[in-house]
Amino acid sequence: MFVYDDSSPYRENIVVDTSISLIGEDKNTTIINGTNNGHHGVNITSDNVTVLGFTIQNCGGNGTTVLGSGIYLSSNNNRISDNILVDNEYGISTNFGNLSIPFSPNTGHNTITNNRIINNGEGICFLFGWNNTVRGNVISQSEMGINLMAAMNNNVSFNVVSETLIGIWVVDSYNTMVYRNNVSYNELGVWTMITSADKILQNNFIGNNRSAISAQLLLSKIKMFKMKLNLPIRRDVWNENYWGEPRSLPYMIPGALLKFTFQVDWHPAQEPYDIP
Repeated sequence: MFVYDDSSPYRENIVVDTSISLIGEDKNTTIINGTNNGHHGVNITSDNVTVLGFTIQNCGGNGTTVLGSGIYLSSNNNRISDNILVDNEYGISTNFGNLSIPFSPNTGHNTITNNRIINNGEGICFLFGWNNTVRGNVISQSEMGINLMAAMNNNVSFNVVSETLIGIWVVDSYNTMVYRNNVSYNELGVWTMITSADKILQNNFIGNNRSAISAQLLLSKIKMFKMKLNLPIRRDVWNENYWGEPRSLPYMIPGALLKFTFQVDWHPAQEPYDIP
């Protein structure tokens, strides 16, 4: 469905419950305005949906506990690309409020690419998602840039994350790849907590007040991965990241709660990566 910008802004909240492509005429002028009524701008409940070429804005709270997302996903195999998400409680989120089912398979294989996500409470918030790709997005001026919680086999790569309190937060996560992102000028760049088999590789950490912390509580990891999910506990890998200056020695990533729990980047990069 091609949406012209003639009648923009569209003051509405859309529920997409069938497989369809929504394509805006021009992402700068085809605007969905959620009017801060506590509902999602675009609520995708069906699989195989594409949303491309929109500005989605003002999907915030309404004074209650309901929090709005610019785009909300509770389905699989969707493509969210080339949009602008601004002034929402969440830019793009999944499964909000479904905290009782760890690693739920009902939000998987979604692709979030080349979006500008500016001045939201959280930029991208994925809860319990499988095999999702977050690639090539620009996320800034938010409390949190990218939040992956209880998520498995996700790939976060080639994003620009800046001017946030926490750039990328990965918690209760298994086999997450954080690769070749520009994480710059945040209060805290990357925070990992209770993770297993995650890989943080070849990212640029530039100008952050604190580049990274990692809290790995063994008892919590055993309860989460071994007992609940029957998954083997594996070490996380931090390698070849650029830490703001050339380094000849390994870079230690300290723990958030206990100073003696830490990760190590054994081979820091000597110069920043050229990440488009």
